[in-house]
Amino acid sequence: MLYASLKPVARVALAWYYRSITVSGASNVPASGPVFLAVNHPNALVDALVVAACVERRVRFTAKATIFANPLVAAFLHRAGVVPLRRASDETPGGGAPEIGDGYPVLDTIPHSGNHPASPDPKRNAASFGAVADALAEGAAIVIFPEGKSHDAPQLAPLRTGLARMVGMARDERGVRGIRIVPVGLLFEKKEEPRTRVLVQAGEPIDVDTFLGGNATVAMLTEAVGERLAAVTSNFDSTDDAERIGLIGETLGALLEPVREIGDDVVPLSATLALVRRIDRAQRTLREPSQESRHPGVSGRIAAFETRLRAFRARLAAEHVDVHDVAITTALAPGAQFAVRETAIAAMLLPVVAWGRLTHWAPLRLARAIATRNVRARDEPAMRTLVVGALLVLVSYALETIAVGFLAGPWWALGFLASLVPSATADFRFADRLHRIRARARAYFLFRGQPSLHRELLVEAEWLRTEAGALEALATATD
Repeated sequence: MLYASLKPVARVALAWYYRSITVSGASNVPASGPVFLAVNHPNALVDALVVAACVERRVRFTAKATIFANPLVAAFLHRAGVVPLRRASDETPGGGAPEIGDGYPVLDTIPHSGNHPASPDPKRNAASFGAVADALAEGAAIVIFPEGKSHDAPQLAPLRTGLARMVGMARDERGVRGIRIVPVGLLFEKKEEPRTRVLVQAGEPIDVDTFLGGNATVAMLTEAVGERLAAVTSNFDSTDDAERIGLIGETLGALLEPVREIGDDVVPLSATLALVRRIDRAQRTLREPSQESRHPGVSGRIAAFETRLRAFRARLAAEHVDVHDVAITTALAPGAQFAVRETAIAAMLLPVVAWGRLTHWAPLRLARAIATRNVRARDEPAMRTLVVGALLVLVSYALETIAVGFLAGPWWALGFLASLVPSATADFRFADRLHRIRARARAYFLFRGQPSLHRELLVEAEWLRTEAGALEALATATD
């Protein structure tokens, strides 16, 4: 009951913070039976909220057992389906402890590698794994973050072995059959910024019975999970590479796609990720030392391409033109049609949008101000905004509804309360649309006033498209 009540709240909070959350591969998550969802961990508590909101079946999380020491907290967590785990670091003075979803058992104090130190007391390990095994025996879907911590690195951290050990214990000692491990990759466009996008990708599951039936070891299963998880996440050698290739992918994605309507998403995040991977793969191939002798000047060609692309984006920024609007038409008829349509939509939505802004501006503005103070990591702003915002919004709802009920009666109070969430959601969505309207209108009038600028940008865009295709063809031929 508690989980069912909290899930809609999480969905609303995420919808207000992020512009869109797209799910790919949802059919890879079994509708029933024991499942581990192995998720990468880029954005602290937000990762758990995203998974819970996007997976249709009920999921359960692990948490350090010390959190359950408080009876009230323990009762809340148990009702929410959180599974307690006891870890070695919780039993030592000053032992650090991550939050929900980050709990790792005693055996899982080291990252995966080829050699492991002696295991702790098996009885203590069994007690630590027991709660998870019991949940799996009941057919639960358990979310676990095998990296062991939230981080800002541009690639997966070394996976810890706790997941594989828990699987082995549940299967071999408790007789749980039919366990599957589903890799789930979370990709945040800009995780710290509101109204950006999120992509959730569920990858190919691992059938534990089949995999372990071949006498696979803990290390082998951990490695297999890592490979499946890498296939649904973006992984770069450095932050600079992530930024550089991400910029190329975003630019080419906008230039290769046809101009989209204002109400549509720009280039879908899944398409951008696929393009980024193609670019990364091609560049890795062409930057190999042997390629310079086979294709003289290829390194300089790549450098020249990136230089021109950055210059292209710099010119767009100087002119305040969105890259997605470079190829718009400047004909008068489409422009007038655009103006009439968007004005009509704005007129219809304005009352609802204004009501949402009026009733939510103060708590949300205050939540954002609190959330962005003394930020030390990129995974803090979203988490803080969601937590603080949820508390402030709920308090404001209670106070405002009571006031309306006192002044106008219970039926008016009920109607007032029912209007709050839809109006705020409309406000956020219209604000996104208005941002795109302004960008499109700015580009339209700029290009009508300076047709030579528009022609120059189109010529440069065509060169970038052509050269990118030629470089990828070269890399493919090399393979």
